[in-house]
Order: sequence, then structure tokens, then C-alpha cells
Amino acid sequence: MEIMREILLALDKKRPRKRSANVENPYLKGNFAHVGAEYDDETLEVVEGTLPSNLNGTLYRMSPAPKFQPLNPTLYHWFDGDGMIDSFQIARGKVTHKNRWVKTAKLALEEKAGRALFGGIRDLALSTPMEGWFAMGFTPGEIVKMQVNLIRGKQPTPDQIRRVLSVMDRANTSIAWMAGRLLTLVEGSGAHDIDPGTLDTRGPFNFNGLLDPLKGGMVAHPKINPHDGTIYTFGYWGDRGGLTYHVIGPDGKSRLNRDIELPYPAMMHDFSVTESRAIFYHLPSVLHMEDVTNSNTIRWEPSKGARIVVVPRDNLNPVRSFDIPTCYIFHALNAYDDGDSVVLDVVRYPRLPLFEPGGENPNAPIDEYSPGVLVRLTLNVVTGRLTERVLDDTACEFPVVDPRYATRRHTVGWVAARKQPTCGRGFFNSIGYVRYDLGEVKYKTFGPSQYTNEPLFIPHNSQAAEGVGYLITTVYNADTDKSDLVLLDAQNPDAAPVAVVRIPRRVPYGFHGTWVDADVSQLT
Repeated sequence: MEIMREILLALDKKRPRKRSANVENPYLKGNFAHVGAEYDDETLEVVEGTLPSNLNGTLYRMSPAPKFQPLNPTLYHWFDGDGMIDSFQIARGKVTHKNRWVKTAKLALEEKAGRALFGGIRDLALSTPMEGWFAMGFTPGEIVKMQVNLIRGKQPTPDQIRRVLSVMDRANTSIAWMAGRLLTLVEGSGAHDIDPGTLDTRGPFNFNGLLDPLKGGMVAHPKINPHDGTIYTFGYWGDRGGLTYHVIGPDGKSRLNRDIELPYPAMMHDFSVTESRAIFYHLPSVLHMEDVTNSNTIRWEPSKGARIVVVPRDNLNPVRSFDIPTCYIFHALNAYDDGDSVVLDVVRYPRLPLFEPGGENPNAPIDEYSPGVLVRLTLNVVTGRLTERVLDDTACEFPVVDPRYATRRHTVGWVAARKQPTCGRGFFNSIGYVRYDLGEVKYKTFGPSQYTNEPLFIPHNSQAAEGVGYLITTVYNADTDKSDLVLLDAQNPDAAPVAVVRIPRRVPYGFHGTWVDADVSQLT
């Protein structure tokens, strides 16, 4: 066995590895690149305004941060980075900051080796060296047999797929407080349990075995009932069309799970939940995991059709499917019931962004894609009639709602937006305040070289009216290469900031975050 291992390692070193010459990956540069280390920053300086004395809690943010140089920088995808948490603890008018990598199984193996061992979404099979396959627990005999089986059209065994999925779990997309824990989330896997104070990784967490990676684990956007803590989530299948829907109690115990078959396997990043229904967006971002020699694993195939799938939120039947015009939806702001209809506020793209740009660079800058815009979809689940209203044609993403109004009728929301001109070194330089009651969006623009992440809403107190509170976000200054923590009046974001806190370094562009009040996090 050892001789076969040495032979495979020797042959692997001679294996040609395809590279695209002279193609720069923008997602490994500037503020997309991670900061390179873990830091503890005590007592950050408030450079403008004043932090409210009654604001006590922690902002947690997730970003993809590859600890080691990717094996194939050309094929590295922004979604491939190792998860890094930035936390900003606010108490008594002061702020402390720290960042930590999530200690996934994948990161542990690479830290032991001192270098990257695994490819990502596009190039797991193409770039992963033999050493990486051995690190996953594959024996030389298994590797040879698996390659022969793939040539014959036979798929790996469930155990082998589980080992592969374990290194695809990068824990890098979102972070949420649910079931009494701080959990990091990523598409297609379970969660990781994080100590809310130290940011130490306590270990993987899958709700007592409920989340099966062979059925997609869970997405990074669970919906949490603000009234009782019930968790709604799902995982989509990679090998065939379908998903597994879960309802989980606030105690972390399963209340309902059901399989729903769909016409083809698709990347389904987010979904919506109302007080009576769960709504899934099955759109033609088609998964092709069967072809391991092709880096184009997620393909835009509009001929396959697009649909919205509606099921009762808390029981098994029926499943209703409604064909809709082709589009792609990464994120939903909120949804609510309106008689026989569901009202769905989403950011809609004409086609899938961040994949298949159509040029020579597999990672084209974001401004080469058609922008997403904020739309309201109203679907009558009796007649199937769909109406659409574009709230604003400004490019936007990361829509958020007052979390106390999740699953029920809301009148306001917020988005990160791109208002021209910018210096081209980031995505979003504005925050939009969405007034659904007035049908308008007002913008706070930071400037051509200042870029925001997702804004999050914090109510003034539990009794405050909808939207009465603060927005909190990080803002990167491309000219100084540093970031600020910014607190805004949620109803007047274009006014002078409530407070600006200087961070002695930059906070990388990331995905999603959460605010956890101090009296909640101290319950652990």
C-alpha cells in the first residue's frame, strides 16, 4: 500500500495542471483579500459622533478568507475562502474588535500541511493534489478504483462523497444566533458552533444529526420566527433535482423535515417564509457535479425553466409549483401573506451573476454582470398570477428587514447599493432606505472610494416601532486601505452618522452578519 501511495504521489507531481495565463483574479486583490492574520483590537477610537450608552451587544460578520494561497488562483471563486469572523463588541460607549478563522476540518488539514490542499467549487477534482486526497482519508486503492469507476460513469460511494463534502465546508457565508448558539453557516453543510466571546470554534453542529450533507445540509439563510425562535431552513440536492425542508424548534430539535423533488439540480441560495408558507426559488443555475473534469460546475441554462415552489410552512401538503419568467435571486428581504397571495421582496437578476461571465476570465469584476434590482413579486397561489413591481433600478444587494417583522407584513427595509461614480475597487458605496409604504428608496452615499458591506438593523429597544433604531455596518476606504465601523439612524441614514469608529486595519468585503444583544449572548 505504501509503494502504491508513493507511485501515486510521484505521478501526481508530473500531472499537468491547467492555468490561464495573464488572467488576474480580482477576488484575491484589494479588500477582497483577507487581512492575513488574527487580531485583537482593544478600545477602538470613536472619531465622529457618540456611541449610545444603552447600545450593548456584538456585531458578528463573516467573510471568505483563504488562509493559504489557492492551488489555482485563476479558478479560485469568491465563495471558496475559509470563513473568518470579525466581531465588534459594544458596551458602555466603547468598542473592541477581534477576528478569528472558523476551525473547520478542511482548515485543520491545511494548517497541519502548512499549505493549501484542496481546490474549490470549480476545481476540487482538477487542482486537488494526491496529498489532499490522502488527507481526506482515501487510500491508494480507493483512489484508483474511484477513477476507474468515474471513467465507467459510476459515481463515488456515499461515504466517499461525505469525505469530499467535508473539505468543501468553508463556514464562510453567514452567522446567526439560533437554538441558543452562535452558528456559522455555509451552503451545503451543517453549522459550526462558535463561542460568542472568544470566537473559538467549539466544533461542527448539525442539530443532532438532522442535517445530511448528502441532501445539501442547510443553506446559509435560515429564517427565524421572531416570536418563538422556530427555525426554518432547507438544503438543496447536488446530484438530482430536489430539496429537504426543515422546521426546527428553538430547542434545536426537529419538528418537521420533508423531501421535495424538483425537475433539475439547482443552486438555491435563499428562500422566503411567511406566517403560513415557505417559498423556494428554483431557478436555472444548474448544478453539474457529474462532470469532474469541467470547471464550469454551475451553469446558467434558462431553457430548463424557472419556478416558485410554495408549501405550507408547518405541515406536509400540498406542494405547488408556479412557472415564472427566467431570472436569478440570491437574496430575499422578507415575505408575507396577503390573503390568497404571497408578497415577496427580493433582489432579482436577469441571469446568474458571479458564474459564467462569458469572457476569458472566470472571475470578472462585478460591474461586468447585469445588476440586481429590488423588486416586489406578488404571487396568487390560487390562480398562479404573478405581478412584479420594480422598486428602484439602482444596482443593489444584501437586503435586510427589521428582524422583528420577519415572516410578516413590513413597511420598510434596507439594501447595500451602488450609486455612480465609484473608483472601481468595490461593489456598493451606498445604503438604501426602502419605504414600501411610500414606494420610494432614499440613499446614503459614502463617496466614490468608500464601500459598505451589508447593513444590519438594531431597534432602539424591544418596544420601538418598526424601523426605529440604528443601522450598523463596516465601510472600507479604498484610499486609506482601512475600514470604519459606522452607526446610522435607520430612518435617516443620509444624515450625519450617529457614530464612526476607526478600525486600525481594513475589514474585508464579506457576506452576512448578525447583531446579538449582550443579554442574549450571555445566556450561553
